[in-house]
Amino acid sequence: MNGWKVLVGVLVVTNFAWLGWGLLESGAGLKQMESSGLRSEWVTIEKPWQQAVEVVRSNAPVAPKINLKEGLAQLDSAIESASKQVFEDPKNNQTCLQWGPLLQSESARVADSLSNWGGETDRLERQVPVGYVVFLPQEIVNTGVGIDQLSGKGITDMFYITTPGPLQGTISLGLFRDVERANVQRDDLIKRGVAGVQIRERLGPVRVFFELRGTPDQIKSVQSIFELNSKGELKACGT
Repeated sequence: MNGWKVLVGVLVVTNFAWLGWGLLESGAGLKQMESSGLRSEWVTIEKPWQQAVEVVRSNAPVAPKINLKEGLAQLDSAIESASKQVFEDPKNNQTCLQWGPLLQSESARVADSLSNWGGETDRLERQVPVGYVVFLPQEIVNTGVGIDQLSGKGITDMFYITTPGPLQGTISLGLFRDVERANVQRDDLIKRGVAGVQIRERLGPVRVFFELRGTPDQIKSVQSIFELNSKGELKACGT
């Protein structure tokens, strides 16, 4: 019985000895883990939390200097420019083109092509000159100068104009397509002793004209429309 007690005591003492030795070994391992990066030095791994961080300080932005006098001057200039744009007549920047002469049937087609155009459109009707007439005015005829007197001067191409109009009661002395030939005829009659000879345009039937006013961009678009409906002529107004 005493032998068993001794054996149990030896086992207890041995267990305590092993327990104490285990505690000492674990403490040494903890100290080794807390040492200054021994393992990290072996595998050459840097510890970013232990690296020095450089603090970069940027200069604060400098506020721009404000010149109150210069700012007020710029404001006044802007107000003046805006006022000019408001009160300036927009028609000063417009260009005028004339499209014609056109027959009545042609004018309807042109008017339809201009229906969506953004500029100003005026429709005009007037008689187109088809030539020039050389004539003796009515006041000269009323003095007694007639066909017989003119025939004695060697003139053969003449007749009384009886058609109602501005030339009614005059004597025609020739019809010409261009003014140059009409001038030659008048000079020849003056040499023959015929006084008071005049030249006047010979008007034909009524034709339609469109006067188109707009900005440079609008006028450019008119030229494109004209190319698709090339009837008559497109030229500057007054030419």
